[in-house]
Amino acid sequence: MICFIGLFAETSDLQAQQRVASRKSKKIKIIGDTTKVYYTYLSNPTERLLVDSSLYEFEEVNATWNERKWYVSLTGLLATPSFDLVYQPELKGGFRVGLDQFKLYQLGRNDIKYYQIKDNRPYTDLYYSQINQKNNFVKADFAHKFSENFYLALQYSLANQTGFFSHQRLRNQNVGATLRFFSNDFKYHGYLNFFTNAIKHENNGGVLQDTVIGLGTDFLANVNVNSTTAQTQYNLTEVSYTHFLYNNKTDSIKAKTAATNEWSHRITYQFNRYKFFDKLPPTNGAIYGIAYVNPRGIRQFIRHQLLENELSFRQALGGSLTSAPLWVKAYVRHSWNAVYQEPITFDIHNITAGLIAQNNPQFKFKYRLEGRLTWAERQLDFFAKGRVGYDLGVLGYLEGSALFQRYQPSLIDRQLYVSWDQIWDNNLLFKQVQEINFGGTYTYKLDRKNWGLDFKGEVLNHTLSNWIYYDSSQVHQATESVNILQVKAQGNFRIWKLNLDNQVIWQPVLAGEEYVRLPELLLKHNLYFQSYIFKRAMLAKVGVLFYYHTPYKADGYAPLTGAFYNQNSFTTSIDPRLDFYASFRIWQFRFFARAENLLYFVYERNYATAYRHPVTNFVVRFGISWRLFD
Repeated sequence: MICFIGLFAETSDLQAQQRVASRKSKKIKIIGDTTKVYYTYLSNPTERLLVDSSLYEFEEVNATWNERKWYVSLTGLLATPSFDLVYQPELKGGFRVGLDQFKLYQLGRNDIKYYQIKDNRPYTDLYYSQINQKNNFVKADFAHKFSENFYLALQYSLANQTGFFSHQRLRNQNVGATLRFFSNDFKYHGYLNFFTNAIKHENNGGVLQDTVIGLGTDFLANVNVNSTTAQTQYNLTEVSYTHFLYNNKTDSIKAKTAATNEWSHRITYQFNRYKFFDKLPPTNGAIYGIAYVNPRGIRQFIRHQLLENELSFRQALGGSLTSAPLWVKAYVRHSWNAVYQEPITFDIHNITAGLIAQNNPQFKFKYRLEGRLTWAERQLDFFAKGRVGYDLGVLGYLEGSALFQRYQPSLIDRQLYVSWDQIWDNNLLFKQVQEINFGGTYTYKLDRKNWGLDFKGEVLNHTLSNWIYYDSSQVHQATESVNILQVKAQGNFRIWKLNLDNQVIWQPVLAGEEYVRLPELLLKHNLYFQSYIFKRAMLAKVGVLFYYHTPYKADGYAPLTGAFYNQNSFTTSIDPRLDFYASFRIWQFRFFARAENLLYFVYERNYATAYRHPVTNFVVRFGISWRLFD
């Protein structure tokens, strides 16, 4: 199942929930989720955000869609290894292990939300979705401010997937706990965070044929796969304490303060444990390439411990931290990495310094400039990025952005040990990767009583030098630069109660197509009817989703290294996808049902998200969400 996420703005009239309608002489109170819930992140505790309680993309359930980007999950199951269909730059620098195939499903320090609820009532957000009892997903958030000084929050999620093909089971569990403390004068804030992620994945190495044809679940379960014994286990645990000292009283949740400066310190301990093993691996090199297979099987094991300290200072110029036209933040960080890459042990120290300058969001002229330097082993990693925008009022919003960065390849890219044998050593061969990204965005919104338009256009260019890529058995560094052009357009149209959300991405690889494989054209269209029903007591939304991308040589997946690799023997077919869904909301309760992959009955075959990793057949998924305030 290939699922795309649109970056479209909400087009429903949320204010209608808070009005009182009059029909003739009878007044009808609109019933809805009228309690506004705000939250902040630790990266900027004085910036307040609103929790979305609408039905916008509520039917999208994949854990990879939290960031609203174009990710693809392996075989379409929740929490399986994922990769990008659209190139998106990521900030990198310093020591990195790699093995990032599960990173989108991991709860991290910057993912934790700190809630503020009216009258300090306890807040609980529950979510559950499933295809069947063997393929389900559950999330739960709880937050409560016990007093003006203490706040407690818990976060939990579990993706439990059996899959439809042999040896495909996956279990991904995330647990987080937060304790926040405010001093009596509200100048000192302390955040104690603990979270753990545990992933167990059965890797079947893909099916043995390029195309799978068959409808029944029993048929899929009996399709031959490359391995029935390979497994990946990944555990990440972190505990950190972050504290802030302000020069004036501030409540970070309400985001109102007269403070003009902020001192901050964070200490973090992180424990990572990665293990891959296959006790009965195939000996023909089908999924392990040049890795040596001995009679005891094949195994890769890495333990990584991180101890990190960061000190920062933020100063507002011309106002407070929430009102100034400019604030500047400087930080310095030391990271100690203790690594056991079986069978060797080593330590790596990184020293980082960074600077951020930006204004607050209420100004028409908006900007953010950021730079960072990291001494990483034998070389200096760095990035410089910026965005500048201007609010043109009724004429829209215009923004430009740029990023320039250099960083060393990850540990797995540079050296790999399997079953105590060294498979490759690229430490002296691989150079720093360099990325230059720049572009511009224009946004326009028009909202009328019976119709509306929301448009966003974007043009980006990406130049990648010394790019790291894999084939089925080895890792390589590109000898030529890669250049990718991206033209993105999204338009949301509303006429009466009918809505049509559209997104089109054209991304030709102008140079280096042998190193980066991407579909050139991607489309997503969402046509739906949304209105209040039952005397405006319920909000209903019924629609169809259509997805399509042009054929391309989809990557394969190597479970040993957790890498998606280039292959030349298979090109995806032209298989568009059609889903039908219905979702509803009453007060804080929401529900959806979704029929996925209806066009399977037309094409009668399973298309692939990765080489020899086909999606499931037609399925029906449903989900519920319930917010409680007591």
